[in-house]
Amino acid sequence: MADDRSVALPEPEALLLDLDGVLADIERRTALVVPAVLAELAARLPIAVVTSCPAWLADSVLNRHGFLPYVRAVVTSEDGPGKPSPAPVLLALERLGKDGAIAWMLGDNPSDVQAARAAGVIALAVAPVGIGAEAHARRLCAAGAVRLVDGGLAGLGALLG
Repeated sequence: MADDRSVALPEPEALLLDLDGVLADIERRTALVVPAVLAELAARLPIAVVTSCPAWLADSVLNRHGFLPYVRAVVTSEDGPGKPSPAPVLLALERLGKDGAIAWMLGDNPSDVQAARAAGVIALAVAPVGIGAEAHARRLCAAGAVRLVDGGLAGLGALLG
């Protein structure tokens, strides 16, 4: 599926986010967005983090960058099969009390996109930048991303209107 910006996205009832590459760069120990952006989104929608990280690392990263107060649920590698399985995405929706709801998931890798699509969630991906961005964007679209979001999480607000 290609990134078709002319197609309207259904209004979500929940927002699911990958941790590394969407909220933070874990290797560099830096936030990729300021907490105020997450707070603004959390005021509109319940938010869950779906990550391949272990719980201790996810908790540490969310706390370090001030994100934890805005996240209602976290699904980690210890909770069962990882992405690209739909299991962590479905578990995140269950923990939010949003089973079967229209949801958006923002990730940065094909496995994020594949997990979202397999769970029946609208798969969005962070628009890649830098060296190799064009090839990575093609991989994200080939995995089924319906939209590449410029600016990552900060750019998601524009899609919500």
